[in-house]
Amino acid sequence: MLAYQSPKKGKRGVDRKKVEAALYELSNQIRRLDQKLIMKVENNISNQYYEKLNEIALVKKQCIQLEKNTREQTK
Repeated sequence: MLAYQSPKKGKRGVDRKKVEAALYELSNQIRRLDQKLIMKVENNISNQYYEKLNEIALVKKQCIQLEKNTREQTK
């Protein structure tokens, strides 16, 4: 419910300042959640990237070793 101003005298509805403060706090909470989610996704992408780099390096090393072994066997 947003701030409601009654045309009658007397208070009815919600105080505008309280609503503004609540919306401001809610906005901050959403922003913090968004930042956490972005960081989580970026960390996940980064971790997967480095895992794949390590896998590539391992396969490369195995290929080099296999090539050396093949050369030694053909001598």
